[in-house]
Amino acid sequence: MGERTYYYCMAELQYFGHSFFKLKDGSETILIDPVFNTPKTVATKQQKIPVKKEDLKNISMILITNELEEHCDKAAIESIAKRENALVLAHDFILQDLDLSRNQKISVSPNSELFLKGFKIKTAIAHNPKSFCPTGYIIEKGGKSLYHAGTTRLIDSFSSIKADTIILPVSSHTMDVVDVVRAAKIMKPKTLIPMQHDIFEIQKQDVKDLDKRIKESVLNTKTVLLTPGRKIRL
Repeated sequence: MGERTYYYCMAELQYFGHSFFKLKDGSETILIDPVFNTPKTVATKQQKIPVKKEDLKNISMILITNELEEHCDKAAIESIAKRENALVLAHDFILQDLDLSRNQKISVSPNSELFLKGFKIKTAIAHNPKSFCPTGYIIEKGGKSLYHAGTTRLIDSFSSIKADTIILPVSSHTMDVVDVVRAAKIMKPKTLIPMQHDIFEIQKQDVKDLDKRIKESVLNTKTVLLTPGRKIRL
């Protein structure tokens, strides 16, 4: 038999709608913006989020991109973090409102860098006029990298971000299709995943048009259109 070559596959990424993702790598699992039911989301939810908080097991960390209710479900974060003894990464403005032990709260600020549970996690600047503390996250392990932009508009600092996979918002409150294409041209990722265009969005963006524009561009970028519940390997 010939010699086998092994390639490191960073993780399994699962989308649950809006900006809610699960990133699983071996025994470690990260949740980003887990949201189920808050007073605002119950009223504006266009479709169901296809997971219950009770189904989310072996959670190591929870990353929160901003304090708005469609991104920060306080009750769900507290419930999952207490049950799983998970770390919660967020701005102090968010952490001070969470009923968790001090050693579970990891404060982040713009352009900070942390090494936790085998991951390098860097924060990135985001711009959202409705949020006091918008934050993006770059997650790295084994030479692979993932950027979750959080809720942001098109910003100059995209030029400093390098990641294999980027997750960008495309919605009436953030970036439209043209802005996302511009952002992709700046960052030049291998894979682009649009988010925030479904669960709470009344005026939906045409993500198929986004895919078409990326294919017609000079970018060597693949657009992956995830429906809530779908998983991919990174």
